[in-house]
Amino acid sequence: MFTSFQLSAVVRTGNGTRLLRIPMHQTLQETLRESWYAQYEAFTDGMEEIDFDAGYNPEEQERFRVANFERPDWLVDEDSTTIAQLEPIDQHEDELDSIRAIAAFARLDGNELILFQNFVRSHVIQPGRFLFLHGGTYVTQERPGLSLDSKIAAIYYSQHNKLLFRSFRATNTFLPLDSLYREASEGEIREILTHNLLAPADAETTASHSQTQWFRKRFAMLRDSGILDKYTAEEIVGHSQGYGITIEANDGRIVFPADRPGAKRLLQFLNEEVFRGAITETLYETNSKREAN
Repeated sequence: MFTSFQLSAVVRTGNGTRLLRIPMHQTLQETLRESWYAQYEAFTDGMEEIDFDAGYNPEEQERFRVANFERPDWLVDEDSTTIAQLEPIDQHEDELDSIRAIAAFARLDGNELILFQNFVRSHVIQPGRFLFLHGGTYVTQERPGLSLDSKIAAIYYSQHNKLLFRSFRATNTFLPLDSLYREASEGEIREILTHNLLAPADAETTASHSQTQWFRKRFAMLRDSGILDKYTAEEIVGHSQGYGITIEANDGRIVFPADRPGAKRLLQFLNEEVFRGAITETLYETNSKREAN
């Protein structure tokens, strides 16, 4: 069973990423300690570790492994003994929509672990939108709350600097993993542009302009994400509303712009690397403090 169990939120705003402590009553802390340990067992029981391979789709009981994972600056000095000194999230309710993950810090057999759950905006419980039965009458809470997921997305083992995770795409939303990705070759970029969901305005220009490391990695990420196989052009256009990008669709295909700024913005959106600030609604690039405009 875990000891020294503490819960925190991974918050990403225009000023960068940081951790905020989630204060808990002792009874709730004990309940969550048991719940997260059960999730830990479900994540690790019968699990086979495999070195990360961007082109491989892991089986149900396989977990990607990154040895010697370098923790980002906002996480590098934290463990179960330091979380109590972080600012509490109840003092930053305006940043709840900017939470990207819930991170639990715990010790197991004397070793430090960090366990992550994915978190999306719909996990924020807003007053007036959720009803709770109390004494035979439904009431709503006066302040926002948090809804936790039911499974672990990733685990970091401090003793061995090892990271295990289920999905690159999901984990990359809260931990920087893009450095692990190999780069697509020019031939692979041309092949991606022939996907039946894409209609490149000028495939030759796009391929020749995409020879920087940034573009080659994003094309590889797009190919391996399966996004182009899972959604229609109309669905992608619909999801793009409010993200500062105009996506053209022609006969059920997305027009891939030939100009570099347009191509970059489309790749950022398709790889889910753009997010909106909760207060100013400014668009930002993930893993960056630069505005996406």
